Formats: sequence, C-alpha cells, structure tokens
Amino acid sequence: MQEEEYTIPQMVEDVRTGKMPRRHFMKKLTTMGISTVGVGAIIAAVSSSSSAAATATSAATDHPTQHLQRHDDHLTHQSRGNMPALHNDYAEHAIVEDSMHSQPFVGRAAIMGRKNMITAAASDAQITVTNRMVHGNQVTAEWVATGIHTGDLPGLPASGRPFTLRGVTVVVRHDGKIVREALYYDVAELHRQLG
Repeated sequence: MQEEEYTIPQMVEDVRTGKMPRRHFMKKLTTMGISTVGVGAIIAAVSSSSSAAATATSAATDHPTQHLQRHDDHLTHQSRGNMPALHNDYAEHAIVEDSMHSQPFVGRAAIMGRKNMITAAASDAQITVTNRMVHGNQVTAEWVATGIHTGDLPGLPASGRPFTLRGVTVVVRHDGKIVREALYYDVAELHRQLG
C-alpha cells in the first residue's frame, strides 16, 4: 500500500487491533505535521473506543488546494446550518466515526441524523481550526470546539454548561465527496465538563 493511501483511520484501526505499535503510530502522526495536542486527542480517542469500520481508500485525484477548499466549504456549510449542502458533501454510503459512539454512522441519512443531534446539542457553537494538512486524499484538521451544552448527547443530558473541546477530524474524499470522516477527541474530558 502506498504511504499516501494509508489513512489515519486505517492506522487507528491497526493500533486497535495490535498491528501497529502505539509509539510508531504517534511518530507517524507527528511526521505528518499533527501537533502534540492533536496526537493526544487521537490517542485519547483510540484508547477509549474500539469501533471498527470499513476502510475507504482511493488515489489522490485532487490537488491539495482543492481538498482544502472543499474542507473550507464544508465548515462554512456546517457553521451556517446549511444541511442540504452538507448532505450533498457526503458520498451515498459514506462512513463517519465519532469518538462518542461505539458504532460508525453509515450512509447519508445516518450521518445527517448525527449532524442534526450535534447542532441541537450545542448552541453558540464555534469550531476553530488550529492546524490543517493534506496527505493524499485526506485532510487532517485539528480544532477547538466551544459552545453551550443546550441539548442531549448520548449519556449527557443538556446541562447548560459551556464547553471547550480539542480534537482532530480526518476527512477522506473520493471524486469530491466525503467517503470517510473520523472525529477523534477525549470523550472523558467532555464528560468532565458537562456531566
């Protein structure tokens, strides 16, 4: 397998199944340009979850600038609540993995259900991208999310409390559509702030 086709979600799965040592994984993430905070968020997610999902690989057909522009557009649609545009950004059978959930979301309907739940759970939500890079067909974005917890999340009834959460999202695209998205963050930290 070519290096640029080996996505972070695939490496996460290899760490979870014991095929890749954690130390080697951390070194690869650092080599890719992910900050210490980002590596920590991914490792916290890997440590707290054992979900597995089908891998999606494809040749990198777009220039890095195109990947970054599509990611910017996606974030703009998300911040404006443009659900039709978000729906269209995902491939029909896309997979989204979220550290808070033990099973991946498969298909547009499930993914949009997750997005609607998150939108309802956090008012005044802001996502600030702190580091972003393109490797092959994946965009890796480190972020800080802030907001007020005004709606229910799994195991976390609405608390009205403010939150700040650091994490990493890896987006893999094929033919311009998201085929896989993985969100890594420390769920225990979220529970500490909101529970």
